[in-house]
Amino acid sequence: MTVVLTAAGALVVTAVLAGCSGSPLDTLGFSGCLDGTSGTIAVGVSNTSDAALVIDAVELTDASGVVIVDRFIAVDDEARSTAVRFEASGRDTFDAVNLDQAPIEPDAAAFVAVEVKRTGAADGRIGGLIITVDGDQQAVPVTLDLRDSCD
Repeated sequence: MTVVLTAAGALVVTAVLAGCSGSPLDTLGFSGCLDGTSGTIAVGVSNTSDAALVIDAVELTDASGVVIVDRFIAVDDEARSTAVRFEASGRDTFDAVNLDQAPIEPDAAAFVAVEVKRTGAADGRIGGLIITVDGDQQAVPVTLDLRDSCD
């Protein structure tokens, strides 16, 4: 899966099998699990429009036991072929900036990411993301579990 921004600024989710990471039980790589109390889920986004686009927001859907600690974007050509990345650390891993500080230029790609932490001792879960561009929201079917042990 990669998220493609179209000329109208709408997000279109398409399946891409190459370059995915995640749980071995999820052959498409849309689900991940990280050991620990915090983690980052980053979605590859490509801009196919003729104008630079700014990501307005990225929010969690169907989340439990987690709270957002950071939202960011990292312009990176690797995002064109990598559907989703799961990282134990945050924006420093991506050389990222705040969402409004880096537009995605035409024919460019970026990782749009959310760093979360568990709110208590119980496992945390992100059941998906909502990415907003120019007021248009697109659900992104990715999941991340934060556990004491993913084994």
